[in-house]
Amino acid sequence: MIGALLVTAIPSFSQSLPQAPLPGQQIAAPSSSDPATYLCTTQLQRAQNAIHKQDFPAGIDAAKTGLAACPEQRDLLLALADGQMLSHQFDAASETLHTLLTKTPDDVSALLLLGQTQYLNAHDTDAALSFQRAIAAAPNNPEPHYWLGRLDYQDGNVPKAMAEFQKAIQLDATFYRAYDNLGLCYEALGENGHAMENYVHALKLVYKNHPDYDDVYLNMSGLMLKLGNSQKAFDLAAEASSRNPGNPRSFFLAGKALEQAGQSDASLKWLKHAVEMDPTYPDPHYLLARVYRRQGKSQESKEEAAKFKQLSDKAPKIMR
Repeated sequence: MIGALLVTAIPSFSQSLPQAPLPGQQIAAPSSSDPATYLCTTQLQRAQNAIHKQDFPAGIDAAKTGLAACPEQRDLLLALADGQMLSHQFDAASETLHTLLTKTPDDVSALLLLGQTQYLNAHDTDAALSFQRAIAAAPNNPEPHYWLGRLDYQDGNVPKAMAEFQKAIQLDATFYRAYDNLGLCYEALGENGHAMENYVHALKLVYKNHPDYDDVYLNMSGLMLKLGNSQKAFDLAAEASSRNPGNPRSFFLAGKALEQAGQSDASLKWLKHAVEMDPTYPDPHYLLARVYRRQGKSQESKEEAAKFKQLSDKAPKIMR
C-alpha cells in the first residue's frame, strides 16, 4: 500500500494565492510617550500576523484601525492592500495602492502588490505595466521578472516566460519560485528531463528554508503522475499536504496517485478531504465518479460526475 492518510488539522480556508512580500522596513519601536506611534505599530503587527494566518478580515480591520491614527502610513497601507487582495477585494486593494503610489510612484513593494492584484483580477495588460514600472525602479529586483514570467506562461508564450524566469534566477540564484516555474515551462515543451532538474533544484532550496512552500512538490507530483510513478507522486503530494494543510490540491493529487495505483479505498479519503476543503474544486469529483464506478456504486458515480460538470462549467478557464 502506498500510504495512509496524514492526520492533519485542516483549516477552512482552502485557496492558495500568491503572497505579496511585506516591506522590509519596520516602524519605530513603540513608545509609551507617543500613543499614536504605539497604536500604529501594534495594529501593523496585528494586521501582518492575521494576514499570515490567512485571517484576512481581521488583518484588514487591524490595518484600518491603525490608519485611523496614522493616515497614509506606508506599511499599514501595504498591509491593508495585501489583505484586500487576498480576500479578492481587488478594486479596494487597487484604490489603496494608488493612494500610496500617488505620493511615492516608485515604491517597488506597492508596484509589485498592485501588479499581483491586477494579475489575479485578470487585468493582464495593467499588471504587466506595473511590473515593468517595478523593474524600472529596481532593476536588480528579481520579483517583477518572476511575475512577468507568470503572465507570459499563462498567455501561452512559454519561451518569453522562460526568459523572464531565467532573468530572475540570474539576479538571485536562490529564487526557488523561478526554478519551479521554469520546470513548468520545460514540462509544457515536453522536455521532462529539464523540468525534473528545475523541480529538484527548487526542492533543495525550499526543503529547509521555506517550509510553507508546497507548489513545487505539487508540480513535481503532477509530472510523476504523467510518468506513471504513483509512489513518488503520492510521496510528494503527501509532503505538500504536511507543509501546507490548507491546499486541497495536495489532497487531490495524493488521491489521484492512490487511484492510479489501484488503491481505490485509500484514495477516497484524500479525495473527500479535497472536496470538504473546497466545495467549488471540480477535479476531485471527476476522480470520485471514477472510483465509485469501479466499486459498482453507480448512483454515487453519477452524482459525482454531475457535480464535476456543474463545477467545471463555473470554474475560470485559467487558474491564477
